Amino acid sequence: MVKLFATDLDGTLLKKGKYIAPDDITALHTLKDHHIDFAIATGRMDKEIMKINEQIELNGHRVSQNGAFALTNIGELIYQRTFDLDTSKKIHQMVMDFPHPFCISTADEIFVSKITDELKKLEGELFFPLTEGVHFLDKYSDTFLPSKFMLFGETDELVAYQKNIMEDIAPVAETYISDPHCLDIVPKGVSKSLGLRSLAERLQIDPTEIAVIGDSFNDLPMFEMTPHSFAMATAPKEVQKHAAHVVESVKEAVELVTEKVSAV
Repeated sequence: MVKLFATDLDGTLLKKGKYIAPDDITALHTLKDHHIDFAIATGRMDKEIMKINEQIELNGHRVSQNGAFALTNIGELIYQRTFDLDTSKKIHQMVMDFPHPFCISTADEIFVSKITDELKKLEGELFFPLTEGVHFLDKYSDTFLPSKFMLFGETDELVAYQKNIMEDIAPVAETYISDPHCLDIVPKGVSKSLGLRSLAERLQIDPTEIAVIGDSFNDLPMFEMTPHSFAMATAPKEVQKHAAHVVESVKEAVELVTEKVSAV
């Protein structure tokens, strides 16, 4: 029986132009009628999830930056994971050689190597401005460590770079193609699944009692965590085949989940 419904944002609940379909919002509000809790699990930052929660008028739990941070709906931090000091410096030095723009995320801010026209478009999809400047290699400390590196480029180029750097950082990092034009580098073990498992433990439910929906490769760990997995029809075929169901919208996934709950 499903007790928690967790949705990805970009390409799933959140469309271009920061648009959320009214039908999806209405469907999410029906979850409480079936005693199903709600969470957002995304590569975005926690403060962006809070903005979304305000927009849809739901106080959901929050799994941000691909699982690097997990908070309850009352803002209680139950899990966090950043790179350690040595790894932060190592990866920072590696990405400085990347030929295209890249970003470095901390818990509260995104620093960008250079704000290009493309990144200005990206900034328009965010809920806060980017900070230009990544020359702080010597400023890393126990209180200032990155949670994610993001590299931008064409998919083929990112995949090739991903294979290359993983030879050096596999013991300490995970990499995901989170968007056709974005490669995420996160601490080893970090995934949306890990964040949701931490949340499940706090809520005293089993991970298999969570329904999840997403549209990208960084959603695969949470697909593998539960039998109640939904991929968007717009997702790559390789992503779709890992989900139990393929749907056109969040609304459709919610309806399938609540119908099963009602039938019990």
